[in-house]
Amino acid sequence: MELEFAKKVLLVDDDTNFLMEAKKGLEEENQRIDVITSSSANNGLDLLEEKNFDAIVSGYDMQEMSGIRFLNKVRKEKGIEIPFILFTKKNKKEIFLKSLRFGANRVFDKEDHILFSDKILAKIIGQEIQNYENKKELEHYRKEFKRNFEIYL
Repeated sequence: MELEFAKKVLLVDDDTNFLMEAKKGLEEENQRIDVITSSSANNGLDLLEEKNFDAIVSGYDMQEMSGIRFLNKVRKEKGIEIPFILFTKKNKKEIFLKSLRFGANRVFDKEDHILFSDKILAKIIGQEIQNYENKKELEHYRKEFKRNFEIYL
């Protein structure tokens, strides 16, 4: 999915080599994606306080805080609803289900090189941002309709 406007994506993982490779690959794959990286979940939380992002992509298995704990802090403590995409090297059903239960929009296996490529990830990010924006727009129109409809009652 091609994004209409430039979008800012927070990429969080404690593997700095992966961060740099993914940032470069995503920005080359889609020039409308601006990737800001963080090598720690705590720093990622700080960045979410300082800047507005359109999506978050996070690793699962990080030293200081798991991706699911980071996701929980983003959703519950910060109240941030933007798309959250989680990747893991552990292809376990429990991780996938728990991640989705905590509010991840997508979860996938980083070791599956067929699915985990810059092109696929850029497309997933674009799809999730577009879905989120469509949902927000629909909510806005529903509220407007309800407000306008109540005037006539």
